[in-house]
Amino acid sequence: MRDKGWSANVDLPFDARAAGAAREVLRGLLLAWGHDRQTDDAVLVVSELVTNAVQHAGERGQLRLALRVTGEVLRLELADGSSVQPVAREIVDSDERGRGMHIVDQLTARWGVETHGDGKRVWVELD
Repeated sequence: MRDKGWSANVDLPFDARAAGAAREVLRGLLLAWGHDRQTDDAVLVVSELVTNAVQHAGERGQLRLALRVTGEVLRLELADGSSVQPVAREIVDSDERGRGMHIVDQLTARWGVETHGDGKRVWVELD
């Protein structure tokens, strides 16, 4: 029988608790789905995406995490109510922040941004 994959959607609080909640939900689902070999990278990536959304999107709209595993590919999507696009800023050694999207870029096979309602959806895929 062919595996059709797994999926889940999770609404997250739009505050400092969001990143921790996203990490725990993702870790638990990947373990339950038997797809836990990507857990460390996926947890770091989702933490960066959620933290960026909370810091830069303001409290506009809803923060929703969608997870999908198809075959060997894990796709994470984070939708928020802001149209502000994430960018990988130039890294300056003295900066204590601003490395999130560089981390996402290094740990994922692909990532991008789509318009979603009044905001955006940032998606990543880990092979």
